[in-house]
Order: sequence, then C-alpha cells, then structure tokens
Amino acid sequence: MNLLGTAALALNRIWATKVRSLLTMLGVVIGVAAIVALTSIVDGASQGINKSLATLGTNQLNITAMAPDALTEQDAEALASLDDVSVMFVQTQNEGTIATGDTRVNARLVGVSSEYFEAVKPEIALGSYLSGSSFAQTAKDVVFGADAANDVGLTADMLGQTVKLNGQDFRLVGVLDDQAGFGTSGRVYVTLDSARKLFSQYPYVSSIVIQANTPEQVDGLQVTADSLLRERYGLGVDTDARYTITNQASLIAAVSSITDTLGLLLTGIAAISLIVGGIGIMNIMLVSVRERTREIGVRRAIGAKQSDILTQFLIEAIVLSLAGGVVGLILGEIAAFFLAILGDWVFAIKLDTVVLALGFSLLVGVVFGVWPARTAAKLEPIDALRFE
Repeated sequence: MNLLGTAALALNRIWATKVRSLLTMLGVVIGVAAIVALTSIVDGASQGINKSLATLGTNQLNITAMAPDALTEQDAEALASLDDVSVMFVQTQNEGTIATGDTRVNARLVGVSSEYFEAVKPEIALGSYLSGSSFAQTAKDVVFGADAANDVGLTADMLGQTVKLNGQDFRLVGVLDDQAGFGTSGRVYVTLDSARKLFSQYPYVSSIVIQANTPEQVDGLQVTADSLLRERYGLGVDTDARYTITNQASLIAAVSSITDTLGLLLTGIAAISLIVGGIGIMNIMLVSVRERTREIGVRRAIGAKQSDILTQFLIEAIVLSLAGGVVGLILGEIAAFFLAILGDWVFAIKLDTVVLALGFSLLVGVVFGVWPARTAAKLEPIDALRFE
C-alpha cells in the first residue's frame, strides 16, 4: 500500500476514536501551551524591562547616594566638568503627600535639574514636560507619573490647575505615559529648586546621572568619576564609599542574562509535562495495538507489509502529537496575551518559540510512537488472527 493510503487509514482510525484521540492529545496540549505561555511571559517581561532601562541610555552612569548627606550639588558640578561628560542631571527625592480636592495620597516626590527630561525623554500622555519656564525660581510646576496620576484621579481637564504637594500649591503641567520608562510611573516630578523647599535637603542630592559622549567611553568615565569623588571626600582606594556607581549597559546585560536563564528554566519545567504527554501517547498506542491485533492480522493476511503497519501506527502517533502541539500553541498564545494584559507587560511571541513548540511536539510523536508501531509491525499474521 502506498504512503497516502496508509496515511488515510491512520487518519480514519483517529477520527473513529475521537474521544480517545482528544484525551491522548491532552498531555501534549498542556505541555506545548505551558512552553509557549511561559516563554512569552519571560520574553515580554524582558523586553519591557530592557525597553524601560534603554530609555535611560546605555552610555549613562547612575551615581546614587547611600546616605542623605553622601552627595551634593557641588559634586554634580565637579562631575559635569569632566571631559567625557555630554549630559548631566541631578535628582533629589523623598516621600511626600499629593492632594487634589478631597483625595490625599502618599507618593515619591522627585526634584530634577533642567537636563533631566532632555536626557531621559519619557513618553508624555498629557500636557508637557517641565520646560525652561518651569525652572524659573518663582515657578512651581509639577509633572505626574501615570500611577501617581491615577491615584489622585487626574484627568486631562485638570491641566493647568492647582494640586498640593506637602501642602504647597503647584501647577499641573503634564502626566507621563504608563510606558514612559523604568521607575517613572509612581513618581511626581518638580524642579530641583522646588524640591529644596519641599524637603529642606540643600545642598544634598539623592543621585547624579552623567552621560558619556559615546558608549565606548562609559567604563573609563566610571573609573574617572569614582576617582574624582574619592578625592573630594578623601577616600582611599580600599575605603568603602557612601555612594554607588551603576553602569547602565552592565545593568541591561545583567537583566538579559537573568531573564534568559529564567526562560530556560521555565521552558525545561514545561518540557517535562510535554514528555509526560508523549508517554501518554505511547501507552494509549500500545493499548490500541493490543485491541487491534486481529485487525492487524487481517491486514497482514491480505498482503499488508510490516512497513505498512509500522507506518500507519507511526503516523497516528505523529498526527496526535502534532495536532496537540497546534492546539497547545493556540491556547498558549491566548493565555500569554491575557496574562500580558493582566501583568501589564509586553505581549511577545517569537518565531523560534513557535518552531520549538511544534518541533518538540513532532519529536515526541516520533520518539514515543516508534515502540508501539514496531510492536504492531512485528505481529505474525497467524498469531494475530488467533488472538481473542
């Protein structure tokens, strides 16, 4: 019998036992769906984190104070004078209260220098950034992050109106988009001068961010910046500093490495359920061989070759496994889509994930279908016809 005829017999057999076929596929469906959903979650979360970090720039150094009096505005001025620095901005932050009407909530209030929004360029949802006029000494403008805006119920018609920060009146000029960048959503931004009055922290700052002219200069600039600050505070090379310097490019690489490892781990766990599904296919096919022993004997008696029997059972196993893979792929994508909405991360399905899932399900069908197929093919016609 030719291959098409054998394939037709295999498909007819699967259709004739629809319920059993569906139950046999279930393990593969669950395994593939788990692989697709988990890898999508990891890929989406990784893309979201890397995108947020990338908005800060891969050629930036973040110098963060480990104590309230560890860094000053004078340190920022000294760092800005370094040859390789193209952009520098300063932040100072503290917990405070924001209020609109009868709504009053706690939030992180952040004071920034005029270069901040130019360097970070977060996406704006309403209004505008803190602009040049906002940094005039008498101006008291404020920009809300998306979550902070939601907490107090800000709407588009409230732009230009007054909100209270720590009891002081500020004019609302903008609201950042919820995808504006890493760590921006729950913050409220004012000018550095306004922050000094809100927090009474002058001349101390929470962090200083400097940007190298090119990514290749970042490592050298990190060494130079550390040396300058140690010299200003009389710290030796082996003395613990009260600040940390974070290389943005190294941070992105570390996050990518962690998410890649996590992705492999979760994929491995999901693959175990796919292997269990393959074992289920093998068991059902072995039972099917026993139930169809007389059928096999009749086919052998009227001229079917061992290769025909082997091919039929192998096709049945492959079709069941591959069909389960396709259904699992669809369900996995649906699950990943809704989880991305609930988790507020990027929905991402890579082509290699699809190929891996379908390829693995095909491999499961072949590997776990060989034994039942060989068992069926080795049956002697006379013994098979005598089987009760």
